[in-house]
Amino acid sequence: AGFGHPSFGKPERVASKPGAAVASPVAASEPVTAVAEAADEAGFQLDAPPEKLRWSPKTISVVLPCAEEREYAYKTVEAVFKSTPSNVLHEIVVVDDGSEPPLSTTHLGPEVQAKWRVKIMRHERTIGLIGAKKTGGDAATGDIIVFFDCHVAPQQDWYKEFLSLSSENYRRMVVPQITALDVDSWTQIGSGGGLAKCYLTWDADFKWADGRDPWIPVISGGLLGMSRRWWEETGGYDKEMLGWGGENLDQSLRVWLCGGEIMMASHSQVAHMWRDGSQKTAARYHHVGDTQRNRARAIFAWYGEFADKLKDYPSFASRGPPGGDNPWYGDLGGFNEVKQRLGGCRPFAWFLKRFHDIYEDGGLLPSEIFILREEQSGKCLKFEGQAGTSGTGREGAILSDCNENDDRFFWHLGNANSKGRCCSGLRAWNTDQCLNGGQGGGKAITGICNVAGTDNSQAWALSSSGQLQRGSTCLGLGGGQGTLSEGTCLSFRSRGGARWSKFAQRVPLETQLYEKALRERPEIFKHLGR
Repeated sequence: AGFGHPSFGKPERVASKPGAAVASPVAASEPVTAVAEAADEAGFQLDAPPEKLRWSPKTISVVLPCAEEREYAYKTVEAVFKSTPSNVLHEIVVVDDGSEPPLSTTHLGPEVQAKWRVKIMRHERTIGLIGAKKTGGDAATGDIIVFFDCHVAPQQDWYKEFLSLSSENYRRMVVPQITALDVDSWTQIGSGGGLAKCYLTWDADFKWADGRDPWIPVISGGLLGMSRRWWEETGGYDKEMLGWGGENLDQSLRVWLCGGEIMMASHSQVAHMWRDGSQKTAARYHHVGDTQRNRARAIFAWYGEFADKLKDYPSFASRGPPGGDNPWYGDLGGFNEVKQRLGGCRPFAWFLKRFHDIYEDGGLLPSEIFILREEQSGKCLKFEGQAGTSGTGREGAILSDCNENDDRFFWHLGNANSKGRCCSGLRAWNTDQCLNGGQGGGKAITGICNVAGTDNSQAWALSSSGQLQRGSTCLGLGGGQGTLSEGTCLSFRSRGGARWSKFAQRVPLETQLYEKALRERPEIFKHLGR
């Protein structure tokens, strides 16, 4: 059903200079007087009491960053409009990020804008997803700003938890369950069971994580909602980030460290088009920006001393030294302004302690790292991949001459055990990979660590008798010289046994810094329990 609105149906232009926007004259929704205030009279309180965080949101602005999405933009706008009650949907803000010809002249003309409450903002040239979302967020006037991608279909009642969960805390970011979209029928595939929760790795990447509670350490991307007040107070997105990637890390950390929280809306589902390599799902926009630079900006802005960990990753270390008058990742003055405005924010160690189930119990803050030496051959277990995130999700491990100066020889305990504490597996240091066992060709194999410890194939441990063991299975010397094989522990007896030992143990930098923060600033952790 369509209806008229004096503010819709008139496409507006955004100046081609990034960040310079002209908003359509849409009236703000009624309950946003308090939202527009940057802080109450007492000033911003980092640890504000619950009663100061409650509010009563009634309307939602949905922001859609669209670059050459065409018919997908049309279908997304239609899906948002038809799945959201009229009294809740304040507007749909479409940011046309340099599409040629403009979306307002093809799929989202004046009739569509008037019918479905669309307000179009436009960049004359593509500045990327992050800039488009910032333009849309700054232009939105509803109580809650919800960001979707321009290829989604919100499911029935999706908005309810955005309103209810946000009302309990205006600083709460709400993230829906992300399900799969059939692009032909524009319907959800299956009945749900989507993804929402991620954790942050030391190389400024993120991984999907299992969890029993609704709290999300790191968002995966662009599907989320927050109060307009919190958007304004936190500054939205970093204006120096271009293109795509890294903004989710920045936004997650600025929310958690500056007094907010991120919560999963377990009953809110949004079907999302995943890029599967087919022509139908291929990106059509012009790529801009430097994702690695974006990620580095987030890390150097929020990690504090922990940013030294990036030196362990050649892809970052090779870009140049941190700091100085002109660092390769750019000036961080905008982040410092946010911190000053929001009570200084918390140190990164607080985030690690807040999510101790991942970082302590999941083994990302190991008490020690070590080299594993196979006793018969005198050779050591070497991870064959590179530092950081594996490009394939699986890597190999071999026996090689031991080298204490090569980080690829170092391992540590990883993945939670059945009691939820550390640990049940072995993780290659500074990677996302855990030992999975033997494979053909005289090698072992690794896979993406399951930090929750629910993948039994990764339940490898060095036993008190020196066996590298998973249940009744052991990893030891293979038939060929310097090779590895997996078999029953009993089967290795005829080959002289399968014995390993640890050496070159040391406490890694990340754990040293974490223990230092716990020791020197105990007051910032006092509300976090153990």
